[in-house]
Amino acid sequence: MIRSPLRYPGGKSKALQQIQRHMPSGFEEFREPFVGGGSLFISVRQRYPGVRVWINDLNHELFSFWVCARDHLDELVSRVLAIKETRADGRELFQELTTVDVNGLTQLERAVRFFVLNRISFSGTVEAGGYSERAFHARFTYSSIERLRALEYVMDGVRITDLDYREVIHQPGEGVFVFLDPPYYSATDSRLYGRNGVLHTVFDHGVFADEMRKCPHQWLITYDDSETIRTNFPFAHQYAWTLQYGMNNYKRSYAEKGNELIITSYPVDNSSGSSSMSCGRAYN
Repeated sequence: MIRSPLRYPGGKSKALQQIQRHMPSGFEEFREPFVGGGSLFISVRQRYPGVRVWINDLNHELFSFWVCARDHLDELVSRVLAIKETRADGRELFQELTTVDVNGLTQLERAVRFFVLNRISFSGTVEAGGYSERAFHARFTYSSIERLRALEYVMDGVRITDLDYREVIHQPGEGVFVFLDPPYYSATDSRLYGRNGVLHTVFDHGVFADEMRKCPHQWLITYDDSETIRTNFPFAHQYAWTLQYGMNNYKRSYAEKGNELIITSYPVDNSSGSSSMSCGRAYN
């Protein structure tokens, strides 16, 4: 099974089984407006190879990474490998990559920069985190570069954009299923996404709920469980569960459990495979 080569705050690699239980069947196109680390779309490409895939992220550095993973993977791997083999001082490398003017870089250079910073920064928070000596030695490894190389088997034909999420969810299509993993409400002030966290702090959760109400396609959202979020989605089906976070979440020094919501535009049959649901609760 091919896995994402990216470390990503709020990434859904540990939640895949739970999400897949709540996905609809028979969709012809998969869209992911907040692709992030891409764990679910990579899984979808392997489970449903005939399904059209459209991934999107407003973070231009992340967008550049996915485009180059599709169009210039050999060169991307080669350049990352060269850095791995020639740079022994991780802090110096981090300083160099975080102070360069990205507007003067090619898209491939931006993709290389993004991947390396993702592997050597605190919790993979490329633009918002600091340098981690531990990550430089334990996360920027040859095995992580091999996971990058493995993307050749899942990227062919994937549509990749860096649009506002509204353009992705409202564009017409047949048999469309949209998966959304927006910035979490409880982490609004965490500054995890984008340069200085701007993609997280400016996200309007109320507007997002209104847009999802108007979305013409089937959709599934993963969110943190809170009264505000439940209240924002009275028109949808809500399923509560608990996720063991697998990384240093929001700059805390320990992994903790989080109360999560899966919100769908369609009812889900939870008569089987729901043992990890928190008390089997569903909020409708």
